[in-house]
Amino acid sequence: MNLSKKTAVIDYYSIGEVSTLLNLSRDMIRYYEKQGAIRASRVAENNYRRYDSMEIFWLLEAMQHKSWGIPISEIFGIRNHEYTIKTEQFLSEEVKRIRADIHYRELLAQRLEQLQMNMLLSTKNIGCFWVEQIPSVYCCHLVTGRGDEYERINLSEKSSAFIFSDQHLPFFDSGLEVEDDRVEWEMGVQEKYIEAFETEIPDDFIRIPGGVCLCTHIDIGEIGSFNQEVFHILPEFAAEHGFNVPDGAKIRGSLLGRGYESGEFRRIVKVHLPIL
Repeated sequence: MNLSKKTAVIDYYSIGEVSTLLNLSRDMIRYYEKQGAIRASRVAENNYRRYDSMEIFWLLEAMQHKSWGIPISEIFGIRNHEYTIKTEQFLSEEVKRIRADIHYRELLAQRLEQLQMNMLLSTKNIGCFWVEQIPSVYCCHLVTGRGDEYERINLSEKSSAFIFSDQHLPFFDSGLEVEDDRVEWEMGVQEKYIEAFETEIPDDFIRIPGGVCLCTHIDIGEIGSFNQEVFHILPEFAAEHGFNVPDGAKIRGSLLGRGYESGEFRRIVKVHLPIL
């Protein structure tokens, strides 16, 4: 009996068919090929690319690797040398990156919720007084002002790069410290965020300890009308109501908002004064 030997039939797919099957653009398929993740054979008659089933499997797997955070450029090397060890290493690093990103976004969400509440209460708390635990902050001097006249803004290159990085800037406030004849304007960030950044803070930042403070909101008004005597309302209220203010305590605060409200330009600041 003669038994005919079966010959395996290889199915080939055009780049267009692969693009449709895997929902991947032709340009990306060519890029995977360029990086060595897959290989195409060529049709003799027209030199068109074609792919067999195994190459589609390789491409599918490469797409998964990319979705796990493994760069396309690394896939060929991983696949061809110590596959399991290198894959595990890449996945371990990606897990760390994702967890760090989750932590950062959670902090950012908390920060934005606080800013949202500040906006909600900014005008409503003008003229109101309350006691609050103010957190410790790190501050960097920005400019000295007397009323609405300001000296030249001075910020070191290192501090500027630190403050205005995409990661750090959302957590900074425009802060202030009231002196006898002037206001020192600052850029400040809460200590808890500095700890979360896990980066070195520039030398010209100083730490301001937190503590229990008497607080209020003040509208310092139109540009040109600001007089720092408006801040006297805080120590005056403290004296009238028997609050014990430490010797040398200074009024500090932050800008909550600057803009037009019902056609009126407003600059609302939250200020606080330490009490015992």
